[in-house]
Formats: sequence, structure tokens, C-alpha cells
Amino acid sequence: MLASLTLFAEAANSTVRNYHVPWFMYAAIIVVLVGYAILEAYHTRKDHVVRIKEALHWSAIYIGLALAFAIPLFIFIGGQAGAEYLSAWAIEKALSLDNLFVIGLIFASLKVDPKLKRRILNYGIVGAIVFRLIFVLAGYELLRRFEWVSILFGLILIRTAWHTFQEAKVGPENFERTEITERKLWKFISKVLPIHHKYDGHKLTTMVNGKRMLTMMAAAIILVELTDIVFAVDSVPAVLAVSPDRFIAYSSNVFALLGLRALFFVYHSVEEKFWALNWSLAAVLLWIGFKMVVAPLGLHIAVPISLGVLALLLGGGIAVSLLFPKHHDAKA
Repeated sequence: MLASLTLFAEAANSTVRNYHVPWFMYAAIIVVLVGYAILEAYHTRKDHVVRIKEALHWSAIYIGLALAFAIPLFIFIGGQAGAEYLSAWAIEKALSLDNLFVIGLIFASLKVDPKLKRRILNYGIVGAIVFRLIFVLAGYELLRRFEWVSILFGLILIRTAWHTFQEAKVGPENFERTEITERKLWKFISKVLPIHHKYDGHKLTTMVNGKRMLTMMAAAIILVELTDIVFAVDSVPAVLAVSPDRFIAYSSNVFALLGLRALFFVYHSVEEKFWALNWSLAAVLLWIGFKMVVAPLGLHIAVPISLGVLALLLGGGIAVSLLFPKHHDAKA
């Protein structure tokens, strides 16, 4: 039994590692973020409704940019670092689908003007990039100082895998979700913050009877930010499990998040087409959770095997969805 396990395990001194990352790779991340900020500032000078053709165009650009970033990783850091980055990016992209569903609920519940959705999502992406940096650094330090934290992260992912499995079983359209405005969080925010329950263009504050108050635009941004923080509790441990290197983990998050705004506008058109992705995502989370739980116990899954399983599960979900498309009643 022990002999067979060694075929699927490798010795490891720590749950974290540090690759030697050239300075220009850090500079590249900064250039990409600055470029994104300039581009979105230009495009949001005038709010407009994002059509599916435009969303697909930008989705292709950001996916291409993320894949292009892997090339210097393979060249200057190594094949393992490049493979870890691609796997972490793919997992983060897949995990973001559930996040997008909740953001859609927020927009529907708060009756957000379609012209304002792009601007709100950009605010959300900026906040997510900042918070993910904090979460990645904190998760890395916890894993470095306390190896048993890997078990805690693993249990969190296993819990999320069970939730994702339940949702996949009934389908996201039938999965019971409480309206955003009926949740305790929204009621708490409305009570604590001075929110004027109306929009004033894309302004974040407005004057009401001589008092400065937050608009519904600001309230939507706050909810989107809080939503990402909640989902980061699942996604950051998953990414750190794939690559326990700070640069690889964070850069994969950055490139997944930059395409989040464009992906939102195509999400509903692909949600039913890739129906099996939720099943494979549940399996991915279960696998990563298992990997993190057993690591401190002495069983370290070999990196090539781990990445191969992840690629097989995610690729299998996409393949099954395309080979066995679901047909829905037009009236439904």
C-alpha cells in the first residue's frame, strides 16, 4: 500500500515556495493594470449598454492577454511555474462564474440601469484586485508559518465543493437563492449607512434635504465588493493550493479578474451551454480540498499529477457540455 502511494506522491519541505521572478515580470503586471485603468477610463466617459458582440470581443482580448503572459513565465521562470499559472487562472475563471451569478442578482434586485453595469463592475474589479493581493499575501504567510492551516483551507474548499455539487444537481436556475434586498446584509447596510434609495446618474453621493447621502450606485458597488470578498475565501485557497507562490497566485488572479467585466455580459448566454462545468468545478474543488488536507499529513501529490487531474476535470466539463448539449423548452 505504502509502495503504491509513493508513485503518486513526492517529498516536500513546505506548503509554500518562492520562484525567482525577474523584475520585469512584476513591471509587466503594473503596466497591464495601468493600461486597463486608462482604457476603461476612456470607454466609460459616456455610459452605454454593453452588447454581446462587444463583450465577446473584449473577452477574447483578455483571454489572449492572460495566455500571452504565460509565455515569459515558461521562458524565464520555468515550465512548472507556467503550468501552475495556467491552472490557477483557469480555476479562478471557472470559480468566478458563481460570483457573476450573484452579481447578476444584485443588479436585478437593485434595478441597476444597464448603462451603469460596466462602471459598477470596474469599481468591483479595482476593489477585487486590491483585496486579492491582501488575501494572497495573508494566505501565503499563514501557510508558511502554520502548515496545519492547509487543512483548514482544504475543509473550506470541500464545503464549497458540496455546495457546488448541490447547485449542479438542481441547476443554477432552480437553485434556491434569497433576493438580495431580503438578506440580512442588505438590511444591515441600509440601516448603518446613509443610503438614498435612488440613483443620481453615476454619482456615488447626492444631497437630500441638505444631507450628503450614498446613492444606490454606491450601494451596488459595496455589495459587489462584499460579494467578491466572500468568494475570495474559496478562490484564494484554491489558487494557493495549485501554486503556493505569491507571484503566480496573484498574477493568475489579476488576469482572471481583468476579464471579469467582459465575461459578465456573455455569462448568461453560455451558462446553459456549458451546463457540465458546475459538475467538474465541484470535482475540482473536492480534489484541491483533499490535496490541501492530506499535505500536512505527509502525502504530497506530485505537481504534474495534480495539474493533470485539474486539466482533465475542467476540460472534461467543457467537452461533455459540447458533446451532450441540453435542450430547453422555449417557453421555459
